[in-house]
Amino acid sequence: MARNYNSDPLSLHNLSNSYDEIGVNYFLCNFVTGYRSSSCGYLNYIPADYVVDSHCSPMLVASMAAIGLVTLANTTGQPQLAKHARAKYSEAINQVNVALASPTESIKDSTLMSVISLGLFEHVSDFSSWARHVQGAAALVVARGKSQFSTRASLFMFNQVRADMVAVCMHSGQPFPEDLCQLQEEATKHMDPMSAFWRLGVVATQCTKFLWCVRKNRGQIAWPTLLQQATGLQGSLQHIVGVLSMQSGYTTSRKPGGDPTVFYNERFDVYMNSWAIRVWNNARTLQIKVCDSMRYISNQILATDLEPVTQAHIELQRLDTQEIVSKLGKDIIATVPQALGVIPSASDIGYAIDISSPINGSAGYMMTWSLYTAGKSPVMEGEGRKWIIQRLQEFGHTAGITLALQLVENIIKIDQCAN
Repeated sequence: MARNYNSDPLSLHNLSNSYDEIGVNYFLCNFVTGYRSSSCGYLNYIPADYVVDSHCSPMLVASMAAIGLVTLANTTGQPQLAKHARAKYSEAINQVNVALASPTESIKDSTLMSVISLGLFEHVSDFSSWARHVQGAAALVVARGKSQFSTRASLFMFNQVRADMVAVCMHSGQPFPEDLCQLQEEATKHMDPMSAFWRLGVVATQCTKFLWCVRKNRGQIAWPTLLQQATGLQGSLQHIVGVLSMQSGYTTSRKPGGDPTVFYNERFDVYMNSWAIRVWNNARTLQIKVCDSMRYISNQILATDLEPVTQAHIELQRLDTQEIVSKLGKDIIATVPQALGVIPSASDIGYAIDISSPINGSAGYMMTWSLYTAGKSPVMEGEGRKWIIQRLQEFGHTAGITLALQLVENIIKIDQCAN
């Protein structure tokens, strides 16, 4: 069956065998080009490097083939493809190690692209493995230096590594690396200052530093001071969301009688493409994290003796953050149907719901962290949390994303305590 997967978005004449072709095509169609639908392709900046370097970079081909094959194997239940995926992964890792030992090869875009692509493979492992891979990618970005930002692809690759490092730091309770912050300052000189997605990434690093301070605070910083900082970050995020609404808005729709495992409370939202979904959900994830920290800080302040007026103000602010988080969680859930490929994007002409279409193989990779953040929040309602638990378990069991199964255990514990 797998050998009949013959979508051909780019010329693949130099691929060594049919499994390379199967894997690379599946990777491109589901993660990059949006060949089947604009709902695919949240890594849509990769083709620039692929077109330039594929003929001289078997490492990049092996990396893409490994991810494509393992995703196809897991989503279609074909273990023979998983065997070939592991072989391609080992081949790609060996070639990456050789490239990293070369002063000239290590700084090429194709090398970093291979490392980023292989990071997706670590989703089938566990958080620790994925985190180590992200840290390795970050070290490579730092080694490339300030002169690396000469192409659009290099800027977007930096953004990918930055976003992954934010997720690693937030989950493990670590501050954002200072050397990446310094590179970010240089990269910003090459970006449109009005770009919502780039500004969001900058604020994400600030949020990471702030959350680390809150986590480590034992009274060194006054809680009201931290609450003021959190309010400032939330204001920055709301401003970015306002800009994002103008640059890449979305529409909310209903599917009466729709499959409840796909359409939670019959709702689905339609975005321009998967890149837009990713940016919006990154913004929501940050807002949830900041709002949850505001609730925690507020509780610390409310545990002290306060003037009645001050106490009432903080309690009202805490209620406001709860409402914000509740809405954000529902908004994240409403992106799942399009991420799965059940509905096409707003850029597809005459879109219609088609639950019989093949599930987008990249959905689990794109949605795991945002769903985890929403489900882990204490504010998430019980039914919504259970729905998220089921989706993450499906990503794990159906798409083979072990990371999703590992993360969902934390949500299950929260759900059990809430009942």
